[in-house]
Amino acid sequence: MSKMHNAEDESFQKTRLDNLKDSIAQLDRVKLAQLPTPLVELRSLSATLNGPRIFIKRDDLTGDLTSGGNKTRMLEFRLAPAVNQKADILVSGFGIQSNHARQVAAAARKLGMDTRLLLRRTRSQESILTQGNLLIDLLLGASIKIVDSPSFAEHAKLIEEEAEHLEAQGRKPYVTGYADEDLSAVAYVACSLEMFDQMLHLGIKPDYIYVASEGATQAGLVLFSKYMEDPYQVIGINMVDWVDDIPLRISSIANTAANRLQIDLQIEREDIVNYGEYVGDGYGVPTAECISAIKLLAETEGILLDPVYSGKAMAGLINHVRMGRIGKDKTVIFLHTGGVPALFRHPDTFDFPGRFNSDEHS
Repeated sequence: MSKMHNAEDESFQKTRLDNLKDSIAQLDRVKLAQLPTPLVELRSLSATLNGPRIFIKRDDLTGDLTSGGNKTRMLEFRLAPAVNQKADILVSGFGIQSNHARQVAAAARKLGMDTRLLLRRTRSQESILTQGNLLIDLLLGASIKIVDSPSFAEHAKLIEEEAEHLEAQGRKPYVTGYADEDLSAVAYVACSLEMFDQMLHLGIKPDYIYVASEGATQAGLVLFSKYMEDPYQVIGINMVDWVDDIPLRISSIANTAANRLQIDLQIEREDIVNYGEYVGDGYGVPTAECISAIKLLAETEGILLDPVYSGKAMAGLINHVRMGRIGKDKTVIFLHTGGVPALFRHPDTFDFPGRFNSDEHS
């Protein structure tokens, strides 16, 4: 009886996976990422925490767009219309040290386009330092304007006005960033398909997937999980302090993505598990727990996290392990969303007492 049940489960899974692959294949896509990214076990970290089995999905290694990251997957879908429309300049805008902006600028160069970035101060007193992602934007030749817009709606308006101005000059602009989040979620449905194959190959059945997200990345992961009838729970750790209802935002993006993929499925606000208590003093401000998590993963596994997104998500995972929320008998996948260049924006954040003692090796 159990063999018959297993056969039925396998048949159900295969049908669902094949249908989803077909739906994604119908969408326009440009080649930007080096896929699949590795899924590897963090044995030393697990041993240090005396905790569950922990694996990491290395989406910091998505490939050619400078240092990679989760946005590279997303841009494969989001920039296909720009290529189809023969755009010659991408117009976008995020924070001054945005990983997203860096990958947009790199994608533009790979696709033979220019970039116009309207970078928003995420805090009123944020300094403009030519370090980290901003340095890479400039190296990529992006044209940059720093704006102090009071809201995302105003920022989006400024971006649209910039595109209109460029069009009046005879350019062929394409705007990306605010209106195409459902395609970003589709990218993480596709990533989930990739991970699912890797799970089968490794013979693991995770209980949880942890990710730094307040939007499309978690939306895509949750959509896939619910479509496959919840083989694991997706846990989001958000790092922003300006969204009133993140579960509602994520479920809305997931449902728009489901419609695009013609999936008859409704994601409810209650389906979204997302923790906001690891933000600390605000977006882009590293917490002590984040710094500790970055150091711990580097020292145990030789893998770098960033101080804005993945570092705070890892801090949340470590805290949940130490609090006993995740038992030793569980299996966890941590999705590394990239962002490592942001480390170099915070050289004074990390303290290494005694590491440069000149007498140490004498």
